[in-house]
Amino acid sequence: MAVELAPSTEAMQAIVLRINGGEYALPFAADYGESIIDIMEDISALRVDVIAESEQQLNETLTLEDPTSHLIRVWIRRRVNPDDGNVDKLKLIVRQIYQRLNDFDSADGRVRVWELDMDSKQVPDKSMLASNHVFIASMLMRIEVEPS
Repeated sequence: MAVELAPSTEAMQAIVLRINGGEYALPFAADYGESIIDIMEDISALRVDVIAESEQQLNETLTLEDPTSHLIRVWIRRRVNPDDGNVDKLKLIVRQIYQRLNDFDSADGRVRVWELDMDSKQVPDKSMLASNHVFIASMLMRIEVEPS
């Protein structure tokens, strides 16, 4: 079968579809990209970005292709006023996204989330919330993509 997508792109597309299929109301659909984002980018509404951080070929068999392992980060960001009650709503959305992605396995079985960890910082990042009024949370996952 001919390869149509890079494994990291396939993984990010599957994650974005899973996030966008949730019951929460995102003002903009989650999106994916290859470049590292500027967390202080001008953000007026809730943004969910899926970014591939690394890719590794797993050498498990003697066949031509083996699965690939990817570290992919999901960023959830929004400019807020910490006193207006939106922080609690955003924390709930972060938790809901986490629950949708934890142990996710795509319908065709090719994309599988093996590990999902919230960023080691507090959710949200308290210093960014206090100094810049920006809600920032992230989660890092290790995903394996089966060969085509």
